[in-house]
Amino acid sequence: MRMIKTMAILTAALMAAGAVQPAFAQPRGRGPGGGPYNNGYEEGYRDGYRNGYEDGRRGRRFDDRVISRDNDRDDRWRRRYARAYTYNDDVFYRECRGSVDPAGILAGAFIGGLFGNLASRGSGGATVAGIILGGAAGAALTRNMDCEDRSYAYKAYHDGFNSNRPNSTWNWRNPRNGHSGEFRVGDYYDDDDGFRCSTYTQRIFINGRPQTSSGRACQQPDGSWSIVS
Repeated sequence: MRMIKTMAILTAALMAAGAVQPAFAQPRGRGPGGGPYNNGYEEGYRDGYRNGYEDGRRGRRFDDRVISRDNDRDDRWRRRYARAYTYNDDVFYRECRGSVDPAGILAGAFIGGLFGNLASRGSGGATVAGIILGGAAGAALTRNMDCEDRSYAYKAYHDGFNSNRPNSTWNWRNPRNGHSGEFRVGDYYDDDDGFRCSTYTQRIFINGRPQTSSGRACQQPDGSWSIVS
């Protein structure tokens, strides 16, 4: 009698397990090849790992807010800052490609294949130089500099913004003409959409005359720093 009761309990348990299993076996999400994942957790782990890795590589705080698939970083950037700038929007990269590049900024862009990919990919792929001064605010920052001056200045911008050192000063000097500049990174912060930003001030000396400017820059979705005001 005890044996019969035990068999009945085991049979009931197996039937219950069989009824529950199909519900958990339903695929949730799609894999990279279009096939289903085993469950929704696998997709979540994958996306979380990739997002965390990119945030760590770019030196920004991990943003774990839930965002719909239609509301990605590119869309959020354009809504907040009107547009994303590429190397085609920067006077230095556009007009100084054939000029002397003492700080090696243009050389780094060529090695990275940025200019060769501009026509087909827009942003030119991964950012090597890391600085794009598009728009009126960006162009005004180097308006009175020649191509050699800009090479030195862009190196200071790159080192300053990517240093993650608030209130640090980065100097440059063109030994050929004596032009120089002092670039100071202010405070870092994340804007309301999670983009890494920093304030800055600049003082340059062109032909012995000081010129000052200030504003703020933020990291675009491709990782490049762009002047936004």
